[in-house]
This record gives sequence, structure tokens and C-alpha cells, in this order.
Amino acid sequence: MRLAAHTRRDLVFPSLPGFDDSTVLRALARRIALAGVVDDANSLYDALWEREQLGSTGLGHGVAVPHCKLKKLESVVLAIGWTEQEIDFGALDGRPTRLFFTVLSPVSQPAAHLRCLASISRWLSEPARVERLLRLDRADDILLELESAEDPEPAGA
Repeated sequence: MRLAAHTRRDLVFPSLPGFDDSTVLRALARRIALAGVVDDANSLYDALWEREQLGSTGLGHGVAVPHCKLKKLESVVLAIGWTEQEIDFGALDGRPTRLFFTVLSPVSQPAAHLRCLASISRWLSEPARVERLLRLDRADDILLELESAEDPEPAGA
């Protein structure tokens, strides 16, 4: 799955506010709603928070992938944000998190949801990519970085 195809400039959020998982998810939901992806930031926050309560989406190496499925979406949407300070997001490796890949998918497309999550996991398998993203501060540069090392979809997917 081509990750860059599911995001856009106004879905890249440098300097997210927050000091814990709840405040970061609230900030992400508010900014995603302001970008027009969803109508209600509170409903989006509730969906992200509900998913987070099932188990942390903190992958480790400073990265979390909060995600949920929504009824009113037509296609997968990817938002990328990062915090200035490290957040305890309950990551598998116990390390704090700064980089957030937020995946919103239509309820009717569970396979696309899983493909996006798998693509993010493969894309982030190179730790240097996280470091490069965190050094950038312009949305256009983030999108270029995402495109420059795009993860090809595996054969048969």
C-alpha cells in the first residue's frame, strides 16, 4: 500500500500538544476534524480512545499507530503527527513515543485497514526513517520522506 497516497499536507501535524496518551489523541482528533476528514472531533477521539483501551498502539522505537474504523469514511486516511516531548504511550518496548501515524478506515474495508497498518509497520522497520521524520518540521518535507522510501505492496496483496 502506498502510504503517501492516503495522506495530504493538511494531515501532517508538527508539534502536537500533549503530555499523555489521552491529550495526544484529543489533539490528533481535533486537527483531523479541522482538516475536514470527520465532522466531529469528539466522536473521533472516542473511537481512537476506545481502540487504545483494547491495547496500546505504541509499536516501539518512539512510534505509535492509533487507529480506528469509521462508518462515514470512503477510503483509508493517514495522518502523521509528532510531539516535542516524549509521551508514555504504553509502547511494547517501554520507550516513550513522539511519532504518531493515525489510521482511519471505513468500516466496510477491513482488508484495506489491515494493509495500511502492515505497510506502516514495514515502512518503520528501518529505525533511521523515524529519526529522519523527527528532524523534519515542514509538512512537504514529511510527505517527500514518506514517498522517497515508499513501501511497495507485497505480491498477492
